[in-house]
Amino acid sequence: MRTLLLLLTLSLPSLAWSQTTIIRDVNVVDVRNGKILRNQTVVLNNKRITSIGKRSVKADSATVIDGSGKYLIPGLWDMHVHNFAREGNNPLLIANGITGVRDMFGSITALRQWNEEAENGKYPGPVIHASGPIVDGPKPVWPGSVAVSTPEQGIRAVDSLVALKVDFIKVYSLLDKASYLAIAAEAKKQNIPFAGHVPNRVTALEAAAAGQKSMEHMYGITELGLDSLDYYMAWQQGAAKDTLLNNRNNRNAFRNRNFSMTTFSKRLAELAKYDSWQCPTLVVNRGIAYMNDSTFTKDPRLAYMHKMFRNMWDPAKDFRFKTATPETFAQYRRDYELKMSLIKPMHDAGIRFIAGTDFPNPYCFPGFSLHDELGLFVKAGLTPLQSLQTATLNPAVYMAIEKDYGAVEAGKYADLLLLNANPLADIVNTKDIFMVFLHGKVYDKTAIDNLLASIRKMNAN
Repeated sequence: MRTLLLLLTLSLPSLAWSQTTIIRDVNVVDVRNGKILRNQTVVLNNKRITSIGKRSVKADSATVIDGSGKYLIPGLWDMHVHNFAREGNNPLLIANGITGVRDMFGSITALRQWNEEAENGKYPGPVIHASGPIVDGPKPVWPGSVAVSTPEQGIRAVDSLVALKVDFIKVYSLLDKASYLAIAAEAKKQNIPFAGHVPNRVTALEAAAAGQKSMEHMYGITELGLDSLDYYMAWQQGAAKDTLLNNRNNRNAFRNRNFSMTTFSKRLAELAKYDSWQCPTLVVNRGIAYMNDSTFTKDPRLAYMHKMFRNMWDPAKDFRFKTATPETFAQYRRDYELKMSLIKPMHDAGIRFIAGTDFPNPYCFPGFSLHDELGLFVKAGLTPLQSLQTATLNPAVYMAIEKDYGAVEAGKYADLLLLNANPLADIVNTKDIFMVFLHGKVYDKTAIDNLLASIRKMNAN
């Protein structure tokens, strides 16, 4: 720990942290409409963007950055993370231009402290919006979750989490329908958003109607294409007996075999009536589907991951996948490809997306994988602008923090990426980072390289 803190101290920006920074002759990307404002002068002061324009600005004692030929975009948000180890994760996030995260399960006390320390400049890190503990059924998937068996317990869970001042409530897979609906009603009553998994015993349409703010991993979405959805949900709720569906491989095969695009389109039109967002985490769906593929198991970015996570990504050592067979992974791949094929139809129907990775799940690399997610959105049919919006403007709108985040505009926080190439021409250019600005503090190429080197060194064994 001491070694890492020393390395982080040594890796602070090579540019002086003056109160004012001026970026001259830069191309500003307007993520609202895809326009490029060329040859702008952008002034940063006291953590915020103070002005943008073509007028000349006196430098005086300011740090001046030549932005000629470069592109300025908002800092990126990863809207589904589990940041259990900030010492190992934060440097990777900053180096990749991730200036904000939505943490989906963790100690709210620790996360609040990390937020304060980042805000005060004591320890570099992204802005955090956090759920605290997961709310799950009576036998939760993950230790540390709030176990709920009845609607009354669900209401008390909401009360306790509101008292902890969480930003939102995360619901999970094993909640029964009655408890879930009680949580939804109480969350609405107490004016706090709830998001997370669509529980196994609830349809995505029921979740949207109940007010679920976002649905993760596209759980419940492919089921909307089942002509036999009523039967499938009856089995989920225990009202129908089907021993074949008790088997994971059979269940995955059933969903893929019985999917109808015509049926899906009809239900999609209904889903689009609700203000429920999708955080599809395509990168984790891909990582799980291919976690037995050498293309992934030999990823050079493994050098940035702690040995504990590298070991966990071995299917034989993960309780969720240790009994998986080659056919299981074949089914996962078909499921992943199906989800990819639904992104554009959903977007065209008016469903709104936010980008998330679900690190540190298999082959989800803190920081790096958010760029992979943007690439997968484009591969699925979105334009580079639409993809970029999922990690910039959309998170700000989703969390109702558009006043401070989401675009390069005067008055907003100076959380920014300066890129060497235009991301609207090719989304891969979000990876070509020249500088990162974290609440106005400058991380140049040397500082970024030092951050990455510090983590490689820490995880060398």
